Amino acid sequence: MANPVSRNLAAGLLFFLVALTSSAYAAEDPGELAQRSGCLACHTSDTTKIGPPFKAVAQKYAHQTNGAQVMADHIIGGTEPNGVGWMKEGKANLPAMPPNGYVSRENAVRLAKWILESGGMTHGNEKFVSQHLEIAGLIKHPITLDVGDLKKLAQQSIGDTPLTCQSGADMGKTGKLQGVLLRDVLERADVISKAHNDVKKIIVVATATDGYKVVFSWSELFNSPVGQGVVIFFQRDGKALDDDEGRIALISTQDIRTGPRHVKWLNKIEVIKVVD
Repeated sequence: MANPVSRNLAAGLLFFLVALTSSAYAAEDPGELAQRSGCLACHTSDTTKIGPPFKAVAQKYAHQTNGAQVMADHIIGGTEPNGVGWMKEGKANLPAMPPNGYVSRENAVRLAKWILESGGMTHGNEKFVSQHLEIAGLIKHPITLDVGDLKKLAQQSIGDTPLTCQSGADMGKTGKLQGVLLRDVLERADVISKAHNDVKKIIVVATATDGYKVVFSWSELFNSPVGQGVVIFFQRDGKALDDDEGRIALISTQDIRTGPRHVKWLNKIEVIKVVD
């Protein structure tokens, strides 16, 4: 039988951890909440992107007595099947917003009020901008690269590639990208492989400044057509990446759905051996 003191201590610790986590999310910066909730993938303050600018959204709902609640409904349930007319007005590149069922009602209301109270002139992306890329983990030569360093490596030009999100929604196209293959960067860093089969047990984790992570296997990168399309890029249509994406980003252009392994604000590549 468990000791009552130990049982009470464990219960108290659990309560403390839950309370700490809840208070941390309650105090979370709205810009960070917007990024964690996926809002900044499609919206900016004042520029038409995939979805309408927050400024236009704020203007539409500012004078509705239940504007925040209506916006929260749209954040969670989407605006299918016909949206609310943003694309017809030239303020969006998709006809409707897909559902975001993983966003809680409380957070949806917080996001709606943040947009309305700021008049849509929100902050968020600028705090995530990545200037350097660290290559670390199971490699012989840990390195840190900036855009200038990446430009010195063998260059890859990628034409317009469809962007498809995890839900299957069409998110437009990438534009013409300029960058380098991830596998070329890894060859420069020199992956450590002590035994013949070690590389088959290695994964490569790409991490963004906002904590977003995607994973590739060594075999994908070096022994399949996927590797030819995994690009670390720093230019789009001849221009440096803006705050929405970088200055350094990554995409896997050979994936069926390219959105999930599109890493904005890329700042770390780590090589990890997952089993012995």
